[in-house]
Amino acid sequence: IFRDSTAIESMKFTAKLLSIAVPVELVLGVLIAFLIRGVKGEKIIRSSLLIPMMIPPAVSGVAWKMLYNFAFGPVNWFLSLFGVPKISWLGDPFYAQLGIIIIDVWQWTPFIFLMIYAGLQSIPQDLIDAARVDGADWGRVFLHVEFPLLRPLILVALVLRIIDCLKTFDIVFMTTWGGPGSATHTYSFYIYKVGISFGWNIGYASALSVLLLIVAIVLVNAVFRLVRMRQQLG
Repeated sequence: IFRDSTAIESMKFTAKLLSIAVPVELVLGVLIAFLIRGVKGEKIIRSSLLIPMMIPPAVSGVAWKMLYNFAFGPVNWFLSLFGVPKISWLGDPFYAQLGIIIIDVWQWTPFIFLMIYAGLQSIPQDLIDAARVDGADWGRVFLHVEFPLLRPLILVALVLRIIDCLKTFDIVFMTTWGGPGSATHTYSFYIYKVGISFGWNIGYASALSVLLLIVAIVLVNAVFRLVRMRQQLG
């Protein structure tokens, strides 16, 4: 596996997706959950924000492939309004990777938002009221009351997104097919190509899958251990 250049490229892009998309989704999900509380039309906004998560990834991939179209795609048209020249979203390695990251953030930020929003609704209002009576502003209420109570939920959301991000396949399959070259090969997509699409090398695909399982177990355990160490250190 480690002498296979395409496997190495797939690992690099999957690591990039994991290290960029997941943190952005966490930050945006938490921020949106806090911002829409109590605003006018909260129910409508909440329902609208969940639409990307409800669309099947294969359908999302087809839609975004059309949005990214070089000649007549709405994305390039919108950017042209600000004087930005047309971008080859699916033909340039850098922009193809950026495009996949944008799709992932668009589709899975609502998942984080939903978990955090549900957690916020379960926080006793008495705690928040007591903090405000003691003179805490909204920032201190968030840092010292709401965030500590939401921390276990954020941890669960992080673990679920790490596992899901390692399995990213649908959007790559439907938009770039791993191209240009091997720029947007995720590790799961490469397993598919080796084992089913091109190679029919079931043994090698199985070895790649076992390695993916090991990496997922190590990452998830590392997250839990870091949280336990932080709790023990206070």
